[in-house]
Amino acid sequence: MNPVSTSDLRASLTLDKKLGGMGKVKKNYILVLMFAVFSIIVSACGDANAEGNDGDSKKITLKLAVSQPVTHSLSTETFEPFMERVTELTDGQVEFDYYPAEQLGKLSDTFDLTGTGVADIGIYMSTYYPSKMPLTNGVLTMPGMYSNSYEGTMAYHELSKQSPVLETDFLNHGVRPLLSYAIPVYEYWTTGKEIKVPSDLKGLKARVSGDIATQAMSTLGASAINITVAEMYEALERGVVDSVGLYAASMKDYGMGELIKYGTSGVAFGGSGIGLVVNEKTFQGLPEDVQKALVQAGDEFSESNAKFFDEHNVSVLEGLKGDGIEVYELTEDEIAQWQEFYTEIGEKWLKEQNNPDLEATIKAFQEGVKKYN
Repeated sequence: MNPVSTSDLRASLTLDKKLGGMGKVKKNYILVLMFAVFSIIVSACGDANAEGNDGDSKKITLKLAVSQPVTHSLSTETFEPFMERVTELTDGQVEFDYYPAEQLGKLSDTFDLTGTGVADIGIYMSTYYPSKMPLTNGVLTMPGMYSNSYEGTMAYHELSKQSPVLETDFLNHGVRPLLSYAIPVYEYWTTGKEIKVPSDLKGLKARVSGDIATQAMSTLGASAINITVAEMYEALERGVVDSVGLYAASMKDYGMGELIKYGTSGVAFGGSGIGLVVNEKTFQGLPEDVQKALVQAGDEFSESNAKFFDEHNVSVLEGLKGDGIEVYELTEDEIAQWQEFYTEIGEKWLKEQNNPDLEATIKAFQEGVKKYN
């Protein structure tokens, strides 16, 4: 129900004073009439997100905000089908107001916008929230933690629903995870230098995500540049960066393939967490069957999305090769060099964090990856 404003209350009191000179019967009649009209208006307002009169069968409209345009593969393969599935599971009770392409806020803001209730459901990218999502970032941005989206997603999705990740990275900020996605691991794409071993990154201006990747680049003698995905094309075009850590499908989605000359296959330089979260107050105010539908759809699309993007990423990679990008396949010896470097930098970084919850989360994640490998 919409609140009654103080101006409405003041107007009612002023009118009541004006009625003081009228006959008692006439005054009472008008007051009763005013009350009846006011009651009708209030009843008509109701909940902005619900329509109808049948309790839990009321129509529910949820605002869902994402950063990707409607043509992006995440929009067409995940977010739109997710909404359709929730509507299907609730027999049409739940509908969505959809805000793609940062219409409701930038990707760096949607986590907070969902937590404050501006959006009911919103996308997040964990690397934009290092202080608010320390466990998610610590696990997924650490190089060498997983090798494909499916094993990373399934392990992370389980952890996101358990302590301490659930409380630390989500509930403490007013949101609850629904859909999780550990993106395919980053490879390195450059405008003019072939990368084979860690030392080859020396001297490059590299776009990275996350504290540990920044530290890794510094250790290797590269300049770490922190910019958003949306800014990467222009940064590459203008020479602000000459290399980016990204997976093949995202290269295609943002049109950067035309600027790249070399790529790698097998570097696995960490990743990131993307997903959908729901405002916790909104979630707790929904009927139980609607809550279950949101959770079920999130579980289903976390798994199917990861499988799709692993296959899609391989397909896109072949397409990039066909477009003239030289993609270097690492040898076993070269992969071992990268893994040795990841172990060294990971142990150093983890010791600096001095966070028992992070250490426990990393261990649990590694066990989950083995289960889904």
